[in-house]
Order: sequence, then C-alpha cells, then structure tokens
Amino acid sequence: MIKAIFYSKFDTLEGPKVVHQVPDGAIVPSATAPSQPLFLTFSDISFFVIPRQELCGNLIQVCSNGYRILGYPICMSSPRYDRNEFIFNFCIVLAEEEDFSTYRSVVQKLADLMHGLEEQNGFLSRDFSKSGEGKVYSLCEMMMEDLNNYCECMIPIDELNTLNIKLFPSYHPPPPVKAWHVPLFTVRYHAFMDDNWDLTMQRIVPYINGVNSVRIISILANADFSLTCRAIRHLLYYGCLFILDIFSFSAIYAVTAQFNSTIASDEEMQQECARYVNTRFSPHHGLNIAPPTGPGSVGGPMSSSRNEMIPVISNGHHPDLDDVWPAIGDAVGETSTSSKGSINIGPESRDIVDGVGIVELYASLRQGQNVKQWYLQHSRQLANIDIRRFITFGIIKGFLYRVHKYAIATGNPAPPLKSEASTANNSQPVSSASTVRDGGAVSPYAGSVIDESGPIPGGMVTSRPVSDRGDGHSREPSASLRSGSRNGAPDEDEESIDDRALSKYLDGKHSFDQICTELQISEKELTGRLKRYHGEILIIHR
Repeated sequence: MIKAIFYSKFDTLEGPKVVHQVPDGAIVPSATAPSQPLFLTFSDISFFVIPRQELCGNLIQVCSNGYRILGYPICMSSPRYDRNEFIFNFCIVLAEEEDFSTYRSVVQKLADLMHGLEEQNGFLSRDFSKSGEGKVYSLCEMMMEDLNNYCECMIPIDELNTLNIKLFPSYHPPPPVKAWHVPLFTVRYHAFMDDNWDLTMQRIVPYINGVNSVRIISILANADFSLTCRAIRHLLYYGCLFILDIFSFSAIYAVTAQFNSTIASDEEMQQECARYVNTRFSPHHGLNIAPPTGPGSVGGPMSSSRNEMIPVISNGHHPDLDDVWPAIGDAVGETSTSSKGSINIGPESRDIVDGVGIVELYASLRQGQNVKQWYLQHSRQLANIDIRRFITFGIIKGFLYRVHKYAIATGNPAPPLKSEASTANNSQPVSSASTVRDGGAVSPYAGSVIDESGPIPGGMVTSRPVSDRGDGHSREPSASLRSGSRNGAPDEDEESIDDRALSKYLDGKHSFDQICTELQISEKELTGRLKRYHGEILIIHR
C-alpha cells in the first residue's frame, strides 16, 4: 500500500523542494491541508531525494520515521536550464516494514517516462502550476489511487504518451526439493491447467496426491528427476503445493509451541479438523466402506487414485463435502461386498470424535512414541478417523512436527547381540544410550529403532501392499515378501549395500527418509542393514 507520492526538484533559489504531494500536506506543510500530519521531515531526507549528480540515475531508498522513501533521481544537462542542469525525482512512500521489491520498477519506469517527456517538450520544467494543481499533480493522484485499489494504472498524458504500470506480486524463492519430499496440492489444478503447460508438468501433476514422494512421482510419470524437481519448485513458488514428510506408522510426531494458541483454543479449527479427518463426513459413508489394508492406505480417502486436494486447509472455510473427500473408487483395498453392492466395515455405532477428543488425541502425540504405538493406545477413538489426514492437518497448520531419525556411527566396535550379551553377563546394567543392536528405546532423543514386529489390531493393517515400501518406491511382489519376512534372513537389497556406501549417511545429518529414498530400501530393510554394520550405530531422534 502506497502511503504517499511526491514530486521534488532542485530549485536554483530554494534548493531541494517538494512541488506536488499526494495526499496534500503529507511531506511538507500545506495551507490547504493544515490538519494533515506530516509523515516525515523533508529536510532530513532532502539530500537523498535530490542527491549529487554522481548518484542520479540510480535507485535510492531511505528510511525515516517508520517510512521508506523510494526514488530514482534524474539529472538532465542542457543549456536551456538555469545552471545548465535540471534535477528531479518522483518518490513513493511506503511503510518501512513492507516489502518494497515490487515498487522498484514503478519508480524507475516513472522516472524514465518523465525523462522522455522532459526531453520532448519540457513537460516538467514548464509546469508552473501551484501545489495541488496541474497535470503533474493529477498524474500523481491518479497513479496512487489506481495502484492502491487495482494494482495497475493506465493514465493518458498526451496524444502520444500513456503511463502504464502494473504491480506484479513477488514471492520468496522456493526451498530446495528433495527426493524424499511429498508434495500435496493446496489448490484445484484442474481449474487452471491447460494444454499449454510444460510437458513435464502435465506428466507429474496426476501423481501429486500427498502420498507419493518426489522420487516415485518421477518414476510413475516417466519423467527426468531433475525436471520433476524443477516443476515442483515452480508450483511451490506460486503457493500451489505444500511439502510433507513420508508418512509411516514408525514415524514420530509431537506438538509444537503453537498447539495451545491454535487448535487447543480455536473451536473453528477443531470443527475444520473434524470435517477433514472424520470418515463419517465422507459422501460415501452410506456405502459402509471398510478400512483398507496396509499402512499406506489407512482410512480410504488418503489413498485415492484422484489427486489429494485440501481447500479446507488452504483457505480456512468449510467447502462442500466433495471438495473435502475425493472419490474413493477402487483404492479402498480389500473389502467385502454384499449382494446389494454395499461394503461392510463394522459396527455402525462408533461415534465421531468431537473437538475435545481431537485436541486430546493431538496432545497425546509425543516424542519417543511412534504412530503405531499411539494408535494402539487410542484405537477406539480412531475408529472413524483417517490417520494420514489427521497427521497431515497438524503438519500444515503448524502445531505438529515430525521427529526424524538419524543414524550416527560412533566409531566404536559393534557391541554383541542382546541375546549374546545376556548370556555372557546377565547382571550387566542397561546403557542410557542404546544402539541399534540393543532393541529398546531409552529416550526421545537417543534410542534404538522401534521394533515393528507386532501386528496392528482391528484389521487396520493386515498386510503390506507391494506398491508401498514406506518411502514411496515400488517393489516386485517377491522382494516385498522377502523384506517382510520374520525369519531374520538378510534381504537381497540389504546385502547389495556395502559398509562404504552406507557410511556416508552415518554422520547424523541424513534422516531415515533420505537414506531409504536414495538407497531405495524400506526402513525395515535399513534397520536390518544397520544391525550388520561393522561398527556401533546410535539412532538419534530430533
């Protein structure tokens, strides 16, 4: 928002002076607006508004009294002027804390236009109108009003010249896109996508659903990985995407400091969350859809083949049900269909979790406890909740964060297995910082990888789909069976990764998501490989 625009020039008798100002009396006192408070003292900034000749032709900004003054002074040399020079400047006044990058081109374009008009017919030097009158004042007044109201202006100056200015929004550079990131649309891309889009963009967009990682998107779309990252960064630049982490039941989530000031005290956000995560709000609820099998498709809607949209999160209001819940189609997993075509899911008497219940569920997420353990403790309350949506909502709103796991090679020799250690010395005390071989989590920050051998009750996870490896990479059915075996035999992929290739990730700077994605193995396979590493490995949660 432009606070003021003023035109200043160097007068041979008075020195730097303000000729026209909008609003009147904003920069220097005016008899026609005695009650208008001054934004600043012109004498304090006059040296920068009308600088030395060496500084003319450059963008100049100066801050005073909480305001930022942007100008582009012009110095014209000609024998027709007094002292053979004419120095002028059109300045824009903004709030000091406001982003001014958009207005740099405005003052430069205005200065260039006035420079040309002055060369043609002396448009400025021949203007002897009083302050608040004349063409120059009208030009400043119309430009400020149009830019503030419409972000553009088209002002005719004479028969040959027109001032055309448009403000284009400037965005911050998008963050780097990594292979293990999971993009999620915040807008409906169908509304503005057409055949003129980039070919890579057209290929990858159907696979952006909040589940697939960037690596698997490039594989499914048969697109170059680097081009896929550039296309996703382009969508991030315009705010069309949100970057998430790979969801898995072994992940750990905890609430942030914003929890109390957001969903814990905001009833509207609680209602928004309930509408977003409760499966009872699905328009397909009447079909009695059964929960799908596999941790990658919990709750049904999140594993939809259609693109995952979240307008309810991006704009804060409650859209139609079809906007919140995409069609489930064939992505519901294993279901049992009755003779009438309805799909049976279980007791119909399960209640919808209200706002208080949602807050309690979020508050129960903490460090040292993964999603699987959390689900086991609250399986009854989570009967009608899409867990993936539940976690995603908290991440996007900012009151939930992911606790990542990192592996660190301590340099010490690998300790004996737990069974061997207990046989050798049953009275040996437990260490406060356990390694991968110890098998038990000790603290939220340093502990072993949690054992995932136990089943998730309630039929929520009965088998693992061959297309879901935790990191979003497809596998052949035989490989999936090998990685999911309980007999302790090493996987073929694990054995193909030598200690030298693994050691570069064991510095505590590479999360498990990154390691699994780049090595193309699941977290379970990575854990098994770390157990056979030649040295001691410490797992850190942070």
